[in-house]
Amino acid sequence: MVKRNGEWYAHFVLKKEVELVDEPETFIGVDLGEWNAAVAVAVSKHDPSKPMKGQFWSGAKIRYIRGKYGHIRRNLQRKKRMDLVKRIGSKESRIVNQILHTIAKEVVEYAKQFPKPIIVMENLKNIREKMNGSAKLNRRLHTWGFRKLQAYIEYKANLEGIPVVYVNPKNSSKTCHRCGHVARKVEGREFRCPKCGLVYNRDLNSAINLARSLMRGAGWGCRGSAHNPRVKPSAVKAGGTGETPPFGVG
Repeated sequence: MVKRNGEWYAHFVLKKEVELVDEPETFIGVDLGEWNAAVAVAVSKHDPSKPMKGQFWSGAKIRYIRGKYGHIRRNLQRKKRMDLVKRIGSKESRIVNQILHTIAKEVVEYAKQFPKPIIVMENLKNIREKMNGSAKLNRRLHTWGFRKLQAYIEYKANLEGIPVVYVNPKNSSKTCHRCGHVARKVEGREFRCPKCGLVYNRDLNSAINLARSLMRGAGWGCRGSAHNPRVKPSAVKAGGTGETPPFGVG
């Protein structure tokens, strides 16, 4: 029970038994970022050389909310109004969480249109320690909520019977999805392959590489160690992150 603005709210935890997809056919690579909050693209195991039309979710609204409330928070801190700082921080979190929930729902809807989908995202473990940008940029990325968005996508996907797997993202943004060349450096919003000349959206290129990373592990479409992702039924709690499928790569 929670009391908010003079009204009481009751929160219930529900459990739903779901059958997760076994022997997936479509690999949905999902790349997260600041410019594009999420980019999803489908790659079929039957024709891995031709990624299907991707979908983009802009991060502009989250950037605006973070910037707006960050400015208000700094002004209040200078005035030593810490009581108000905490209050607006809670409001900011609620707004951003709602945006993340909406994006997560739409990512899952995108995946549902394909046969036997499995969602592939990057393993973000230790991502904060790997940030090497400016202090201002690092602060902004610390509050972005990448892992929270992943958690929302995971439990919403599991409720639809769609498994989620996390893979090692090494060089996913630097590798050309067409020829496999690893570029030394990627700048701007476009990926330009110095070997085959491919010019492609940077985030979409990364999402394709994430999907194919799991495909390599499953032994479909390209060389790699065989690892067949057979998924067992999983119980998922609505409103939680659910259970991670019992397999992974990377």
